[in-house]
Amino acid sequence: MVWRIHFTADDLARIQVSPTLGPLAETVMAVTLLRCPQQPRALLSEWRGQVQGRITPRMKPLTALIPPGTKGVDLCTLTGEAPTIERGVQALLDVPREHLLVEMEYADRHSRLPAAAWALAETGGRPDLAEAAQAAYQALVEPYWTRIRALLHAEQATRRRTLAREGADRLLASLQGRRIRWRPPVLEILMPSDLDMYLDGRGLALVPSVFVGRDPGLHENPNDDADVPRLVLPAADAGYDHLWNGSRPPGAALAALVGRNRAAVLRSIADGCTTTELAGRAGISLAAASQHAAVLRDAGLIASRRQGGAVLHVLTPLGAELLQAG
Repeated sequence: MVWRIHFTADDLARIQVSPTLGPLAETVMAVTLLRCPQQPRALLSEWRGQVQGRITPRMKPLTALIPPGTKGVDLCTLTGEAPTIERGVQALLDVPREHLLVEMEYADRHSRLPAAAWALAETGGRPDLAEAAQAAYQALVEPYWTRIRALLHAEQATRRRTLAREGADRLLASLQGRRIRWRPPVLEILMPSDLDMYLDGRGLALVPSVFVGRDPGLHENPNDDADVPRLVLPAADAGYDHLWNGSRPPGAALAALVGRNRAAVLRSIADGCTTTELAGRAGISLAAASQHAAVLRDAGLIASRRQGGAVLHVLTPLGAELLQAG
């Protein structure tokens, strides 16, 4: 069975590339992943081992909206992009009651929601849901968020680079893999159900995620026909151990940054570049460029992602802030 997303020329011109929906959305997807027996146990196995037992009764209002084995209520669409957990939780509090009920009724048709879930749409129940989401974030995502955000930022930079340099057709072709095929003008995704989506000039937003699981997620806002649909895709490096393992102590990595040479390297990466481009911009050898990039990466100031035969380096939010302050 296949999802088919149909593009027009206008849709191709309106493709967007997002960095992430934010920590709240990743938290919701992390809870969904843990409660879905259909997902392979080997998927993010190291993270699973570290967070085993961390879903507590405090999270019950959130888990009530995500019945085991289902995607649950689409809170990600309702809250949209929220770069911090505070803004995500506030968006959750601000979702109009009727909008939440629309998503709950849709989810309930596929898997019955518990009776307690319906009270969460009301004003009195929403703070309980917000507190549960905050607790889930702190337990499942917050310890890793800095590294996750850097990885998703690198994924966005890579896709934007492809879009800017080679166009939308090449970007969609670059998504091809075991489950995704680009057969212009249709993007096909192998899924457990059949679906035909006609974008009708709205375009499509591509969003990377660590916790979306094995299957991409397609999010369309039933409360706004003009809203751009989002295709949430697994980040290319989402299973890498470096997300879950602590890096070197921050003091040691930051101490290595002192000096004009490395500051010049950081400036050279400001708009994204490969190792070869970095060497040319900074006037250093390839080996030196690779060594400087490794130190900056250990310090959390850049993220690196393989693109074809090259490695693309981009600033993380922390690196951008440091460069701007300097």
